[in-house]
Amino acid sequence: MGKILYTLTTIVFTMLSLSCLKISENTQQPIQFSHNKHKTQGVECETCHIYVKEQSFAGIPNLEICLGCHESALTKSTEEEKIRTYAKKGAKLEWQRIYRLPEHVYFSHRRHVAIAKLECVNCHGAIDDTTKPPLKPLKILMMDDCIDCHKKTKTVNTNNDCIDCHK
Repeated sequence: MGKILYTLTTIVFTMLSLSCLKISENTQQPIQFSHNKHKTQGVECETCHIYVKEQSFAGIPNLEICLGCHESALTKSTEEEKIRTYAKKGAKLEWQRIYRLPEHVYFSHRRHVAIAKLECVNCHGAIDDTTKPPLKPLKILMMDDCIDCHKKTKTVNTNNDCIDCHK
């Protein structure tokens, strides 16, 4: 009986999750940003995603974060120049989120990155190898992916109780 209930719960959750993900393949970002270029220069994820080790959310870089390195030209890239153009106009960088969890799911970057020491690629796929912003998530996580990871890593406080992740 328990296995049947688990299977039914997983099927319902999967269907709900897929309907809540709101994945768009037409996502346009303000700058054709290269994660790979920054990685090869030694820039760590938390340099731009400043809350990744401290909060439940990682944070999307704002213009000031970009200007911290790009106030003056480092390259002849027209994409890099856009940063300074936004600053001159007093405009905001309006990054479009591509990774979204369903409303009923709670996820903490701090717990997974700072405490469990997971790498970004575990959930985001090879995002650090991209040379332009992806149009959609590189990896779509389902509940079974999370449960499997918790079982494999056997980290502290991963008892897979529903209320640990579901609001």
